[in-house]
Amino acid sequence: MGKTEKKLKIAVVLASMSGIEYAYETIHGIVEEAQNNFADVYIFNANISTDETVKHNIGEYAIYSLADYKSFDGIILFANLIQGYSVYSSVIEQIRSSGVMAVCIDSELDGFFFAGVDNYQPMKELVNHLIEYHHFTKINCICGQDFNSDNRERLQAYCDALQEHGIPVEEKRIFRGAFTNEHGRASAQRMLDSGEELPEAIVCATDTLAIGARMVFERNGIKMPERVAVTGFDDIFEARNSIPRLTTVNRNQRAVGRESVKKIVGVIHGEAVKEKERFPATPIIRESCGCQPNDESDIQMIRQKYMQTVEQYVECLYICNSMMEELTGSRNFTELLEKLKRYVNHLFDGGFYLCLDKGLVDELKGTSDISDTVILYNDAKAGKLPEELKVVLGCEHGEKIELPVFCSGEMIPALEDDGKTHIFVFTPVHFRDNCMGYVVTDRCDFPLLSPLFNTWMIDLCNCLESLRKQNNMKKMVAQLDQMCVIDALTGLYNRVGFERYTELSFRRCKRKKKTFMLLFVDMDGLKLINDQYGHDDGDMAILIVSNALKNAGKGTEVCSRYGGDEFVIYGEDYGEEDAKAYCDKFQELLHMSNEEKLQPYLVSASCGYVIATPQEGDILDKYIDIADTYMYRQKQKKKEQKL
Repeated sequence: MGKTEKKLKIAVVLASMSGIEYAYETIHGIVEEAQNNFADVYIFNANISTDETVKHNIGEYAIYSLADYKSFDGIILFANLIQGYSVYSSVIEQIRSSGVMAVCIDSELDGFFFAGVDNYQPMKELVNHLIEYHHFTKINCICGQDFNSDNRERLQAYCDALQEHGIPVEEKRIFRGAFTNEHGRASAQRMLDSGEELPEAIVCATDTLAIGARMVFERNGIKMPERVAVTGFDDIFEARNSIPRLTTVNRNQRAVGRESVKKIVGVIHGEAVKEKERFPATPIIRESCGCQPNDESDIQMIRQKYMQTVEQYVECLYICNSMMEELTGSRNFTELLEKLKRYVNHLFDGGFYLCLDKGLVDELKGTSDISDTVILYNDAKAGKLPEELKVVLGCEHGEKIELPVFCSGEMIPALEDDGKTHIFVFTPVHFRDNCMGYVVTDRCDFPLLSPLFNTWMIDLCNCLESLRKQNNMKKMVAQLDQMCVIDALTGLYNRVGFERYTELSFRRCKRKKKTFMLLFVDMDGLKLINDQYGHDDGDMAILIVSNALKNAGKGTEVCSRYGGDEFVIYGEDYGEEDAKAYCDKFQELLHMSNEEKLQPYLVSASCGYVIATPQEGDILDKYIDIADTYMYRQKQKKKEQKL
């Protein structure tokens, strides 16, 4: 089909794309057909397992809430890749409720068009081959979850083939779980631990399950196919190149991908479109079932492809490890982004946009308060994407670009339309269930082709979380430090704080022969206020004095509550007139407070100060004692005047 007048938008929803070859093949078909029809593709991918309670998975699920399905012209769903049932159901319901034409590429769902492969017939042919050609009657099955339609069809084919040959279907021979290597290994181990005789053959619903089972058998000295024959489904790279090579089923997934886009474009153009379409899949007979096919494959080509894959994997793993080491050593957020940019330019050949919570960006920069962190990371926000995002690192073909703050409802930042088609991949950025934002890539091979992209993303998320914790730790240490040097009641420095924050100034005055003031203040009659009115009023009187001391000077003084009712004030570069002005202002502020009659008692204090130029060998305590003596003389004069 030719280009449409308006650029189309197609959403693709899937999970755990990394390492799943059939997903890659299908995506390639989707991309090829989308480009033929001038359509942008938006891929929403989460890397998850079956356990929906794991906090990492909850953080990954958040990417599905980003997709504004109503804004698309069509949606393509890989339903069977979404492992958790409640998430699977939720995504399907969201797509249905959007009212947008949707194609499911691996499961027949109500309200969806369907494009997929035939699971039943090729699986049945494999089981028939084991029974009719190899004469096996003891055949186990390792399969996935019951809600997965691919799994149901393949399991049904296994059961039907047995029954049609008069072999009973025994539940103990069926090992249900997930389409994962881990389940394959666990199922094989259960067979070994059961104490029963091993089966003659094992039919696996995927190649990944078969490879997992084979690993366990090999570790236990059980050879395949001499002792146990094993078959798979999908014909992935490992199946084609393992020793022995795996008997499996080849899926025509590129055709499925292309067909899903054709259905969307056809409906938009008002064409008659077939609602359901299945493509044939082909059984591939190899050595793992005990056959020796006449396959004259080019061994040299296989070795070359294997070496290329290994080299790419090792190189990418080295880059991931190097990035992790460099980024975790970053002293601040700016340095982290500069280092990250180098790795982004190396791995992402198109567009790369790191979109983070605007509030989190302030936290990573160290400009937010600890209380903001508590608000940002709490249970109420777990598993939810932030509403306001900032592109902290935007790169297009190696060039850094600046982009404005945007809302998650827009999905992507405002990008200039270059008239070309785009392949956007959305991947969540999170630590456990705390969602930081997401990465958007455009026309990049790395997210689509490399099984290490998920590892790279986890490394990035861990580095961001590490920096966030470092910043918060610094703030908490600073707060604790302040608590050690600040008087809790008045907010003035305590004795420790006074000594710390006058030390450098006092040394400077010695070195430069500068004068300083040391003022000693003692409240009059605090004990009487406490006895007559209570300690709350006594605290109020202390606050009146401390506030007057704060507001009486230039703002450069070091004010401290030195004891219960004693205060010491230090002022660098003070002369006699400055000291007298300070004391006069202080007494004036106390008088004003008493005039307002906000308390049933008078607040007063006695002062004594010394102006000096310190000499080598002097310590500040010497001048505190002198000022204390002058203060005591004033207090005595007040008492004598009352007599």
